[in-house]
Amino acid sequence: MTDTAASGSTRVRSGVSVEIRGLSRYFKDVAALKSLSLKAEPGELIVFLGPSGCGKTTALRSLAGLERPDEGQIFIGSNDVTDLPAAKRSIGMVFQSYSLFPNMTAKTNVEFGLRVMGQKPSERTKRAEELLELVGLAKLAGRYPHELSGGQQQRVALARALAIRPQLLLLDEPLSALDAKVRSQLREEIRRIQLELGITTFFVTHDQEEALALADRIAVMHQGRLEQLDTPIAVYSHPATEFVAEFVGNVNRLRGTVIDDKTVEVESVGQVAYSPSSAYRAGTRVDVLIRPESLGVLPAISDGGCTIIARSFLGAFLKLSLRDPSGMPITVEISIAEAASIATSDSVTLFSRGPALLVRPAS
Repeated sequence: MTDTAASGSTRVRSGVSVEIRGLSRYFKDVAALKSLSLKAEPGELIVFLGPSGCGKTTALRSLAGLERPDEGQIFIGSNDVTDLPAAKRSIGMVFQSYSLFPNMTAKTNVEFGLRVMGQKPSERTKRAEELLELVGLAKLAGRYPHELSGGQQQRVALARALAIRPQLLLLDEPLSALDAKVRSQLREEIRRIQLELGITTFFVTHDQEEALALADRIAVMHQGRLEQLDTPIAVYSHPATEFVAEFVGNVNRLRGTVIDDKTVEVESVGQVAYSPSSAYRAGTRVDVLIRPESLGVLPAISDGGCTIIARSFLGAFLKLSLRDPSGMPITVEISIAEAASIATSDSVTLFSRGPALLVRPAS
């Protein structure tokens, strides 16, 4: 069976399926997980995304056998592993902290799990060398953790997790302690390795960009519940709830009035297309959620435009912070080429160049 991943590359799905059925976990009176259900296809990479306290790490620890759910079941392949201890689940796990043994070299760190399993020294050495080559550290096999950078230590931790040939790979915010450039490079390496091995993987993060770049599908979590499980494009472009729309990417919440079942009149913008999730009568006052890149700007030709409060140069685009005549804050993202037309403007006129994400009854 083959599939095309989010990165656009085609790979053979050689991993194992994983299914979570109605998983709940309580800590005293707090529900960390509330009836979580999802299924990962063989070789799929699912990212648990959400703010602190949303339940994403509890879900991962439950998969690992480090948390015992109060309700529900976990299946790896056809096997119910709900009551199995972590050591019997054939799982490799990488944590935010590298957790390498300081008195062992990169090579002996990678060999550790194999040594516990009783593999012969020659087999351990061969496997460690293969994995250090896979993560790009073959020449650093003899170095100790304190002689490696943070990114290099995390690569060793990844190689160690993969050494035992686990059925399932779990990564708990493995990149959050690294600087931005190293984090970007290492997430690409993780994705390359995961695709190459075809291993079913769950990855926890609160970083939206990380989730969008890595995932086959994103599981957006909020207050212990699964808000949406879908591809990165679908989660970004067609959020299922207001929380998803506002958490994944940037969004403006503007006031509007329904014209018909396809169009809403938005204050300071004009007519905006939308796909209603429920029927609204013409004239209904609504909140309109729209992405900054779905708005365009022109130099204001008369009074009544939006005032430019700040300009932020962000490389490929310019971010404009605006105030409309009523004082409503609006964010717009435009290309550098477009920015030239308003270089000296103090105010702009807005127009729509993309549909609204969501339309909801006015709050």
